[in-house]
Amino acid sequence: MLKEQLVKVFTLLKLEAFLEFLIWRFSIWVDKPTPGNSLMNLRYRDERATTMRGKDVRTGLEGPGLTTSQKIWYCLASVGGQYIWARLQSFSAFRRWGDSEQRSYAHQLWDFLQRVEGFYKAASFSNLLIFLYTGRYRSLIERALRARLVYGSPNMNRAVSFEYMNRQLVWNEFSEMLLLLLPLLNSSSIRKILLPFSRDKDSASAADEATCPICQANPTIPFVALPCQHRYCYYCLRTRCAAVTSFRCTRCNEPVIAMQRFGFGDSISKTPQS
Repeated sequence: MLKEQLVKVFTLLKLEAFLEFLIWRFSIWVDKPTPGNSLMNLRYRDERATTMRGKDVRTGLEGPGLTTSQKIWYCLASVGGQYIWARLQSFSAFRRWGDSEQRSYAHQLWDFLQRVEGFYKAASFSNLLIFLYTGRYRSLIERALRARLVYGSPNMNRAVSFEYMNRQLVWNEFSEMLLLLLPLLNSSSIRKILLPFSRDKDSASAADEATCPICQANPTIPFVALPCQHRYCYYCLRTRCAAVTSFRCTRCNEPVIAMQRFGFGDSISKTPQS
């Protein structure tokens, strides 16, 4: 978290290796756990000394910490090695070693880097499988140095509060549920439910008279149902009259005999012509 915030502030500077070095300097070098290991009650132990004195280890908590040579090699491998590899990859990509001729020195070096990267990924995956089976050495650096993570103390209270995380998870699930359900809701039906609770009933009734009772929208081609004289959309009224033999007005429940263009005298029978 500290690295992400500082990298955002100092975008133009290469702070990742420097931050890794600071974490190593004030944690592993002084025989203290890293911030993440401290939250999980873990520390590094020299597994070589534990193997030689196997009888002294009873609960898994005993054993000395890392030696000076292990700490230095850990810094060189984790901090220096990752920094040099990242700089080498960016430099090769900037110089386009992979696009050069196949017999050139740059292309051969590019192939060598790709093979080393593939071998490292395969070895890391194999180490992950072994770690899941045995619970030792989560990385290749720890396996090479024989530095194992063990519990620091037998009893430890939970120091992390999950209240904020729980609230965030609940809000995320609630917002996702709303985003899923809102498009499925019918706005006209919700409007009908909320209509009795509206303050201005006169304006609401006037708006209802001006809208089509089927689609709840202003009719683009307004027609009135005869004899009740209620306004409908032409397509809504025409399809309902064609689908139902005795269609009744949704407002007054009277049977619709014919439909007439709003403002004109021509009327159309509700029965569709063949």
